[in-house]
Amino acid sequence: MTMRLAFQRLPAIADSGAATGMDAMTKRLPTLCLGAAFAALATFPLHAATPPIDCHKARSVTDRALCEAPDQVAMDREIAALYDRGLASFDPESRHRLAQSQVAFLKQRNGCAWASHHSAHPGPAVSECIRGVMEERVRGLRSVVDRGGYGAR
Repeated sequence: MTMRLAFQRLPAIADSGAATGMDAMTKRLPTLCLGAAFAALATFPLHAATPPIDCHKARSVTDRALCEAPDQVAMDREIAALYDRGLASFDPESRHRLAQSQVAFLKQRNGCAWASHHSAHPGPAVSECIRGVMEERVRGLRSVVDRGGYGAR
């Protein structure tokens, strides 16, 4: 599953104009391009930030196992919807924490692939692991989104 993050760290652009002899406009070009890119991103709706899994493109063990169970696909859609609701309504600090927790969740869910190698019944073990991780994520997201963020209440 392709992960899309709401926040990514961008590498610092070193100001080396004096050392390379670049003029002022050339030095500002990366900053101008970044500004234009962020302005373009701001026009996209936030609800499209996290599409649910595309089962036609499922390649990993966990993605294929997830797609074999309609209830897990439904949970994945709910997770995506809750995540996007949080991105749309949270303050910047809570959005950052939400993005970090999403990355942790995806790592944990993808970690369920271990069961395909370490179980006498790999299919059910992977599916059971995925179900548990996803149920926990749905409960956690519902709680945070209903509160309006991590610092609320």
